[in-house]
Amino acid sequence: MNANHVSIVLYGHDIHLLELRRWFLHSCGYRVFSAMSLGELDALPQAPPIQLLTLCHTLSPAECVAAAAVASSRWPAIKKLAFVRDGCKAPAEIRSEVFHPFDAPAHLLAMVSELVGHSVSSPHAHTY
Repeated sequence: MNANHVSIVLYGHDIHLLELRRWFLHSCGYRVFSAMSLGELDALPQAPPIQLLTLCHTLSPAECVAAAAVASSRWPAIKKLAFVRDGCKAPAEIRSEVFHPFDAPAHLLAMVSELVGHSVSSPHAHTY
């Protein structure tokens, strides 16, 4: 799967985290959307299909389940990944990873790459 065609949705309540993650993944070559409500999630384009829904640690388990249900109804093959705080778990049908602020970018990229494939170079990736 070509990462230039891999679409990811970031869902959560912290606009700063969503934007930081969106920028990071976009700079790695992914097509990234963010949503802060179920209405925003439901308004995203159905085509091309979204391959991955990431759920922020700012969501409750009930919000994760609701978002996963909306996403699954719109994109049946979507994978779901929840970042949780240490000691917490996501609902059983959603893969969860413990959120560690200090290694968050590397961990995020590793999980995304594992679930939907590695990215190829992006016109937005720069070497300084």
